[in-house]
Amino acid sequence: MTGHGFGLLLIVVCGAAVFLLFRIILSPEKQDSPVTYDATPSQNSSLWTHHYGGPGPANADLGIAPVASSLGRVSATQFNFAHFDAVPGPLDPENFADELILELYDSVSDFRWTTTYVVATPPGIRKLMDDERWSFFYATEIFIVRRYDLPTIREAVFGRIKEIHEQVPLDPEEPPIRA
Repeated sequence: MTGHGFGLLLIVVCGAAVFLLFRIILSPEKQDSPVTYDATPSQNSSLWTHHYGGPGPANADLGIAPVASSLGRVSATQFNFAHFDAVPGPLDPENFADELILELYDSVSDFRWTTTYVVATPPGIRKLMDDERWSFFYATEIFIVRRYDLPTIREAVFGRIKEIHEQVPLDPEEPPIRA
């Protein structure tokens, strides 16, 4: 009886392996669904290897993404979006929604952490919700702008970071605690 159960289990496992192999082989090259933030690191390794504070080869003539050193002991060492570069910005500055990714650094504790914010225009949120077929949208930190304007976005985001650190001051010795 034990041999029969093991044989049946072996057949099921082999069938699942064949099914997955065919699915991988026959899957289309291009995915129809938009890339999610969770899938971004594996699909776009340049997002994590690019030094946002300096010009990359693709946008060397376009300037650099802004970084901050005016946030007290915390500085923003990386500043970019998940699906487009901060400079030059989205293809349609009137209609976009994306995740802004910041790497922050505390010079006293030598601690680095990453935080994200949603930055979007009202039509961009509507398009995102329509594309994803969402009936609601929720983000804890969201900045709504009329159009893509990097100085305005930078001022708003860095102002929010300053506001958070004024409400919850950093311990002189300990690294920041991410809420």
